[in-house]
Amino acid sequence: MFQPEYEEDSPFGIDPKFDLSYLLQKAEEYLQDYDEELITKAFWYCYDNHKGMVRKSGKPFYTHPLNVSIVLLEEFPIYDSQTVAACLLHDTIEDVDNVTWDTIKNTFNSEVARMVDGVTKISHKEVSQTENKAASYRKLFLALVRDIRVILIKLADRLHNIRTLHYLSPIKQKYIAEETLNFYTMLAHRLGLLKIKIELENLSFYYLDREAYEDLKERLNLKRKEFLGYITSFMGTIENSLNQHEIDHTLTIYHKHEYEIFNMIQEGKSLSDIDNFYSINLIINSNDISDCYRAHGIIANTFDSIKFLDYISKPKFDWYKSLHTEIIGPDGKKIELSIRTQEMEAIAEDGFASKFSLKNKRKALNITREDTEEWGEWMQEMIEEYPDNAIQIIWNSIKVNLFDVDVVVYNKKGDPVSLPDGSTVLDFAFAKSYEDGLHCISAKINGVIKDLNYELRYGDQVEIITSESVKPEPKWQQNVVTFKAVISLFHYFKDNPFVEITSKKDQHSFIKMKIIGEDREGMLKQITEAIGKNSMHELHISAQEEDFEGVFTLKLKEDDDVNNIFLKILNIQGIKSVNLLDD
Repeated sequence: MFQPEYEEDSPFGIDPKFDLSYLLQKAEEYLQDYDEELITKAFWYCYDNHKGMVRKSGKPFYTHPLNVSIVLLEEFPIYDSQTVAACLLHDTIEDVDNVTWDTIKNTFNSEVARMVDGVTKISHKEVSQTENKAASYRKLFLALVRDIRVILIKLADRLHNIRTLHYLSPIKQKYIAEETLNFYTMLAHRLGLLKIKIELENLSFYYLDREAYEDLKERLNLKRKEFLGYITSFMGTIENSLNQHEIDHTLTIYHKHEYEIFNMIQEGKSLSDIDNFYSINLIINSNDISDCYRAHGIIANTFDSIKFLDYISKPKFDWYKSLHTEIIGPDGKKIELSIRTQEMEAIAEDGFASKFSLKNKRKALNITREDTEEWGEWMQEMIEEYPDNAIQIIWNSIKVNLFDVDVVVYNKKGDPVSLPDGSTVLDFAFAKSYEDGLHCISAKINGVIKDLNYELRYGDQVEIITSESVKPEPKWQQNVVTFKAVISLFHYFKDNPFVEITSKKDQHSFIKMKIIGEDREGMLKQITEAIGKNSMHELHISAQEEDFEGVFTLKLKEDDDVNNIFLKILNIQGIKSVNLLDD
């Protein structure tokens, strides 16, 4: 399905006038604000500045940005001429000595210049200084979150490069293929660009292990032929049921691609155990959401349904909407089925980038300008303070916050809060506010008290518990993944270096804790057990009406965790409040 592209067969690179004419024809076909003058000017600027440069294939270098621009127009949700101009110019700052950001700005405009600068790579050559590599990630990240079009140009650039990767040496092929799998496929996934993601994955797999790719492809072809007749017959039954209920629809078949199957095998499955090579897409030929649920009901009454996921009422992070079900067909084989409207299908095909107009394109990744600046400053500090580990630290932060799957939880009011998978109570607290994060003790999760390290799960109801007397501990930094929590704690300990020093200075320290709860039998015993008898140093008790009130002075060892003590006490039935007191 996905094969290398041979530039020798391309008509481009012989007559630049023909090349421009073809590009303008495509631009007029796809763009909403077609600007012939701007694109023509950008093409000749690209042609003149890359004159004399040659690709590994022997083709003039200008044919690469030309091809990338055509890929961008034909295969990506791009609708403005500014983006095409930036795409034509995307290699000029990097490869041409006398071209700078100011040059592009003065020749074209600041919008085009910003995009070109965002796409510009520090270097694709070997860079010996770790700082430069880390700075490259920082620059790329900042460009990505500021303008989503930069991401699309980067992806189109990588797509054309990997389609023509066979011209490079095997060592470079593997390096670029690994980089593509580790970074660009996740970019495509984050934007919901399914077709782009699949092609990048399969071509990367091809160049990383051609023998394994070809072997798996051959075996899959045999299995698919065997399965195709079965699923076609199965689709006929669904077709008849939907027609009887007058639901206008289209049925299509989707088959899992090579890299997807390869990953399933890597997880321990054998090819013979995989019976769902194909899945069925049911497209409702209207935008009436109720028809999706009607169609699902009809199918569920015809076949046994063993799994159901509703991404219409709770869309995925990339705005993907669909009903997913797994049903048992004839002979007991599992069939995956997705049901969605035409509008949902457009998003599934082109990604959520297609929904953004030029005015709100910067909101694509849900990050504010202030967030971007703070995150960028933190990255710069990582580069300066931890040069040996900066790349990994920055990349992990980008990956977790932008590319990994999100988990949706709900606050006390029932409002949804989306956080990266792996987020903890502390991450939620910092997402709520800086002060809540700094003074968080624990949280009620679905009515049950959990500690700060509790990893949030999809659908959790979260209520943060705070105390003004609680302050962050250095080890908190190991229990957060969101950029807001990471940055907040990093700056807190940087501004308060004595916190870490004093926490380790003395083997023993004393704290006072005021506890209020119901005055009932056994309360004091339970509190004492929660604190630990060896930690108890002094105790003052009083009673007010029906409440028990105690001031406990505790002697803590170095490895004692104040928050864990808080948590144990809060879990005691009848406890109303726990607060630390100043000495």
